[in-house]
Amino acid sequence: MKTLHSNPSKVWTVEEYLQLEETKTPCELIHGELIMSPRPTTFHQRVLSLLHTQFENAAASVGGMVFPAPTGVYIDKHNVFEPDILYVSPERTSFITMQGIMGPPDLVVEILSPSNSHRDKGVKKQGYLAFGVLEYWIVDPIAKSIFVYTPVMGEDTPLHTFTGNDIVSVITLPTLTFALNKIFPPPIPSR
Repeated sequence: MKTLHSNPSKVWTVEEYLQLEETKTPCELIHGELIMSPRPTTFHQRVLSLLHTQFENAAASVGGMVFPAPTGVYIDKHNVFEPDILYVSPERTSFITMQGIMGPPDLVVEILSPSNSHRDKGVKKQGYLAFGVLEYWIVDPIAKSIFVYTPVMGEDTPLHTFTGNDIVSVITLPTLTFALNKIFPPPIPSR
């Protein structure tokens, strides 16, 4: 499956993006280009579901809020990203609007898929960290690992890398602690 790109000669703005009709197709605005990705696989969605449950439980205990995709994070007038999961602490809830998140969430999670991994590891990681996201997670369901990036460490060096039987815990949401193997189910057979 391929990612669809809009006409590269047209530079979209957030105002134009907001005029689009609701769709179930993941759609982001990246450097003024409208990008539509294929639907995620059932395996991707299962990992998302298991991880979202961990986030919901941890956020509820501190009064924060968790949003799954598709929830827009409005970076600037030419960039609206839709992470797989995002966490907003009680201190940042003023960023939450009916359209999406209008300021940097505390923590953003992207789960890699073949169609989006280059964007998640590149332009989106750069954008989130420059925007002020405190932690950016790249979840690799094939390698069964999580890479945690922060603005302090920069985009080249993860603050943490969780693999194998590691226990995941982070600074941004201290109540979030889980065994890594709890979010990676056996692969779903392809037919």
